[in-house]
Amino acid sequence: MTKGQRIRLYLAGFIIGCVLVYFMLFRGTDRTYWLPDNRVKEQVNKSTFIFSAHAKCIMDCKQITEEEVREVLKNGDVNFSESDTRGVPCPSYAIEGTSHNKKIRVLVTVFQQDSTAEITTAINMEVGKDTCKCM
Repeated sequence: MTKGQRIRLYLAGFIIGCVLVYFMLFRGTDRTYWLPDNRVKEQVNKSTFIFSAHAKCIMDCKQITEEEVREVLKNGDVNFSESDTRGVPCPSYAIEGTSHNKKIRVLVTVFQQDSTAEITTAINMEVGKDTCKCM
């Protein structure tokens, strides 16, 4: 067998292998679940939501509804620079997004042991100075 025949045989096998791998592993599947942003959002959305008293006060003051918060948690993006991912005992994440033409940041703490997520605060980022008297 000459060198040219060996190369052609190798390339034919390589191409057949690539086609098989594509059809068996990658075709028709969504591979975005392994990104950190999507893993955090999946973990948060699987949890049961609890709104803290501070969050309820801020939401009333800033006129943010629970529906808007849930929409941001579902469709928003995790801002890792504003998040405390190594928080002890539980990490907290800042998830930002838009809902009903409001740019909202939701701070959520995830309790993994009982699969609950506490909404710590929700901020309308388009409003200027904070005038709420929430403690």
